Amino acid sequence: MTDDKTLSDTPDAVFRFSLSADGMKLGVNRYFPPNGGKGPSVGLIKAQVAAAGVQFPVDEDAAQRVVDAIEEGREFTGIALVHGIPAKEPRDASLTALGDLEYPVFPNDQFARFRPAQKAENGQTINGKEIKPKGNFVPEELTVEVGDNVTWDAVSESYVSTVWGIARLKDDVICVDQIPYITEDEVSVRGNLHHKDFRGTPITPARVDKEMRDMGVLIDMDMDLMDAKLKQAKELDIPLLDQVFVEGAHPVPGRDGWLEYLVATREDAGIEDDSGRLDFRNRGAYPMVEIDQIIGRLHLPTPGEGGIDIYGKTIPAHGGKDLVIHLGENVTLLDDKITYQSKAKGVVVMDRGVLSVTDCLIIHGNVDLESGNVKVEEGSVKVKGSIQAGFSVSAPKHVIVEGSIESATVHAGGLVEVAGGILMPEGGQVTCGGDVIANFATNANIKADGDVFIANEVQNSIIQTKGRLYASSGKGIIIGGGIITGKGLEANELGSELGVATRVGVLINDEEDEKLHLERAKVVKAIKKVDDALGTEPPEVILMRTPEAKKAAVAEVLKHRSTLLQRRKVLSEQINQLNLTRQKELEGVTISAKRFLHPGISVRFGKKVFEIQKRMEASVLYWDPTNRKIAIK
Repeated sequence: MTDDKTLSDTPDAVFRFSLSADGMKLGVNRYFPPNGGKGPSVGLIKAQVAAAGVQFPVDEDAAQRVVDAIEEGREFTGIALVHGIPAKEPRDASLTALGDLEYPVFPNDQFARFRPAQKAENGQTINGKEIKPKGNFVPEELTVEVGDNVTWDAVSESYVSTVWGIARLKDDVICVDQIPYITEDEVSVRGNLHHKDFRGTPITPARVDKEMRDMGVLIDMDMDLMDAKLKQAKELDIPLLDQVFVEGAHPVPGRDGWLEYLVATREDAGIEDDSGRLDFRNRGAYPMVEIDQIIGRLHLPTPGEGGIDIYGKTIPAHGGKDLVIHLGENVTLLDDKITYQSKAKGVVVMDRGVLSVTDCLIIHGNVDLESGNVKVEEGSVKVKGSIQAGFSVSAPKHVIVEGSIESATVHAGGLVEVAGGILMPEGGQVTCGGDVIANFATNANIKADGDVFIANEVQNSIIQTKGRLYASSGKGIIIGGGIITGKGLEANELGSELGVATRVGVLINDEEDEKLHLERAKVVKAIKKVDDALGTEPPEVILMRTPEAKKAAVAEVLKHRSTLLQRRKVLSEQINQLNLTRQKELEGVTISAKRFLHPGISVRFGKKVFEIQKRMEASVLYWDPTNRKIAIK
């Protein structure tokens, strides 16, 4: 771009320029030293570029590099002094995560970049030619508003977190849900704990401790405990929910003066229920004591212990109040002025501040409104009459009833013996840790850890016993209802000629079995809930059809479903193994009918069921382990 005439006309240094093939770059091709005039400089380059008819500005930094290269004797070609204007291609607006936002961000983290939409614009070469963009479409706009705990950095075109939390985009608002939160009483800081941040950098105890200090927490964090929790989160590869990051101490209020009872007291007027009504049936327990037995010891009120909040401030505690006790019948206060002793065998009663010991408990009539519910913490209960509907009797040892149990609740740690029958047309239940003995049972509900002996009829009753049921000393007939035993049953007659449906069986089961089945049912229900919402396709397919804004949340749900599926498999294997163990335990257990076995009887051993289709005389049903079925002999 510099001709020979220019070289002869000027004593100054002369630059010869060349244009790239696409017309977008202009650089120095040759250089001619000055002939007594000005040497190479940025200003001289700019003047000669303008003189050459170039209207675009000169990059002064590039021009200085050319001057420096000439003065130092280095190569100066290849340095672009002037650039054309490139065409701008149309571009949709975009929001790009700068890490895995399933994991937390921390203060000052740039976690998402926003690029606004760009319209197409023509460019121009240095020599004035117009450049058309390759794309020709209207770019799609994207509206994103700054929400809580987020700032916008215009320089990096990114969103910056101001807190430790989880970034979310919801309803076109980008925000960060803060993870650590201070409890209402300001005693602890809690939150979900991840083992790494959104960039994959491990979260350390020191990093958590810094966040606590930045929140103004002054008490020390247990660094070893936090380290153990972070390791656990890493091993499980899931966040630990609602963890304590740092904790002070709650104030411990002083305890009121109190009497350390041998057992609890009983309220004569009844006890208030959850709805605020006075339950005249429920009057508490009948505590039993012996002669010269220590009833209790009076404790003085305590002042309480102050607590400390996360800011290091002391939280005051309230002191307790004095308790005044008056001596009643058969009670003496020992010389230490705090120990109370019984002077007779009987029931301990505390009424309006008066401590007494009455005669030994015997219910001389029925258990009804006059007596209220009967509950003792020591020994047994003997009822001279009957236990009427709606009432209850409870004893840690035995319950003996000379009458009947009529739609009532009876609980005994040992034996329940009823001279009459157990009739429960309006509900009720008998539970005991030993045997149950009764003359007959109608619509009864019985649970026993020992054996059950019913002399005559068992009609439409539900009986569960871990032992064996005997109904053969009298009529010994079982009709209707359901009988489940752990060691089989023996009766004179099962069912009736009318074909009344009657279920009898042996089920060797325990709490472990029930827990496993319940847990598997919950897991299956949870899996179905996810499948109903997202479908049963492979995760990658579900994610492909999920909108970008919802992918993170859906991925989290799919990860949870994968955990549930694995848990269901483990539970099913455990249940199958238990079933094999239980079937082994069925060997040697029998269900025996000494006289007749009628149609309508459904016999169950474990999960196997056998239906009696015709009347059979004296028969014994048992479990055949070889053929894995119920057999008859």
